[in-house]
Amino acid sequence: MSQATELEKVKARIRALAAKTTDRGCSEAEAMAAAQKVGQLLEVYGLSMSEVELRQEACLQREVIIEGPRLQAVGAVFLAIIRLTETKGWTAGRGTFVLFGLEPDVLMGEYLIHLVAGAVDREEADFRASDAYRRSRLQPQARLRSFRYGFAERVSERLEEIARHRRDTAAAAQAKTSAGTALVVAKEKQVHAAFRELGIRLVSRSTTRRVRDGAAFRHGQEAGGRVGLDRPVGAGAGTRTLRGKP
Repeated sequence: MSQATELEKVKARIRALAAKTTDRGCSEAEAMAAAQKVGQLLEVYGLSMSEVELRQEACLQREVIIEGPRLQAVGAVFLAIIRLTETKGWTAGRGTFVLFGLEPDVLMGEYLIHLVAGAVDREEADFRASDAYRRSRLQPQARLRSFRYGFAERVSERLEEIARHRRDTAAAAQAKTSAGTALVVAKEKQVHAAFRELGIRLVSRSTTRRVRDGAAFRHGQEAGGRVGLDRPVGAGAGTRTLRGKP
């Protein structure tokens, strides 16, 4: 079997596993098992690719539409997902998240969006049934918004932590070989050049989030610490799968 054929087989398995999220009908155990397997396959994918094969890889653009209350949490976590997956990302109207980059990274970004959406739904339902929710004297929406903001803050912190480990591990691997450094630089240039061809100009914007219920916010943070997060770190020798700390 040729190297190119082997890479395509790995990519096909990544696509299938990345679709397994609780948001799409899988059990939580099935989704977590899929996440771990995706991480392993992405490591194989990165280790198997040469600079020549990288140049043959096309960039992919995918849209993920999120609706309802979960949109607050997903929107707050989106920037951390972009940083971790090393993709370009933007929103197109309310509730449409767009990812652009190499296919495996875009698929992982899409997976994480659905993972966060499904997790905040479950955790919010549990919070609604809790004594802490019933004890609050604030309006229900104030309690729930504060909970979602706390959830999003903790999930974002954990994703940023994994991203830092990924960069540090990649830097250590690159220091051992000039080929590893060249591959990382080539990937960055390739994604940047392909994005420039789209003619899209990204504009940053800030959002003010007001937390009115401190207790609900803290419960949200605790819930964000329970979300299972797995992602391969680095794309060179010695890479490993890291788990974000709760």
